Amino acid sequence: MKKIAVFHPSSELYGADRILVLALQSMLDYQPVIYLPKNGPLVQFIERNLPDAMVKISMNMPLFYRDLKKPSKLVRFFKQYRAFKRLMKSEFSKYKFDQVYINTLACSPIAYMLKDLTIQKLIHVHEIIDNPKLARKLTSKIALKHCNKVICVSSPVAENLLKSESRYAHKVKVVHNGINPVHVNVKEPDNKKVQFYLFGRIKPEKGQWFLLEALQLIDKDLLRQANFNLVGSTLAGKEFLLDELRSEIEKNHLHDVINHIPFVNDISSELAKADVCLIPSQMRDPFPTTVLEAMSAGKAVIATNHGGAVEAVKNMQSGFLIDPDSPEALAEKISAFIQNRNMAFGMGLNGKRIFNKNFTLDAFKTRWLKAVA
Repeated sequence: MKKIAVFHPSSELYGADRILVLALQSMLDYQPVIYLPKNGPLVQFIERNLPDAMVKISMNMPLFYRDLKKPSKLVRFFKQYRAFKRLMKSEFSKYKFDQVYINTLACSPIAYMLKDLTIQKLIHVHEIIDNPKLARKLTSKIALKHCNKVICVSSPVAENLLKSESRYAHKVKVVHNGINPVHVNVKEPDNKKVQFYLFGRIKPEKGQWFLLEALQLIDKDLLRQANFNLVGSTLAGKEFLLDELRSEIEKNHLHDVINHIPFVNDISSELAKADVCLIPSQMRDPFPTTVLEAMSAGKAVIATNHGGAVEAVKNMQSGFLIDPDSPEALAEKISAFIQNRNMAFGMGLNGKRIFNKNFTLDAFKTRWLKAVA
């Protein structure tokens, strides 16, 4: 069996981690040797889903992070780079790899390290890096110049990557992610309050504060016909953000309509209660998994229109796409759903049909195999 060297920057179980495993599951001709910087939940996930894979942990894996500009971090990076390069010389001699798969731009230094290899090297890009600009230019140049194929999870990701390196456009292909559907019983409209859900980390980039701005613009009598459920927690060390959010909710007299639910591992029970899912990201989300989860569960969506969501949500069919700088637009669409519960139900069914056609695991694997062939 042919062998593929795989490089991935984390051992968690977020979107890019799961997509890595799904991509490798479709490459049946290859036995993966997967290099990770540390142990974690991903290792057990690989063991369950890729029984032929070998996992190797190396704390010396050189990765690009935003704080790399600090002198101490830079010195450490170059030490890791040299140590990992020695390791790779030994590993490539041992396994005689037929292909290289680099997952995310964080691992782009490895593309440079392996630039002289004649075997095919592909990189799977999940990020939109706007700032710092130097990081975007450097990672883009390395990925595009030193990999034979560059797979992007959405067109906005590809466009961002090619901003300063457009001559490599022929290497780039867009492959939208797919997921296991979230199975819930789709509920018919009733006379109870309309349930809006926002799933995501508690931080301004995810849009919770943007939502508060919008809710202040909605007539109070109308607002009392809905509940807004914020599901998620802060990153460790950022607990003050939740305190700030709660303070803003109280200050604006929204505590009667907003509930906070801490992070849950399985969102299906909460998603089952939703009428509409809100994805009001202020950052350019490459291809938000929360959009696909909502669509798979038959829920209408309101999302911002400056990232990968534009390639999943059909505006005015499965939900609404709004400007991320317009709380007025968000308030308008929320009000429309409160006033017309049947519209939310119908758009949710449309979203489920779109999901079943385009974003299942089988659809993803078919796209992936075609792109990497």
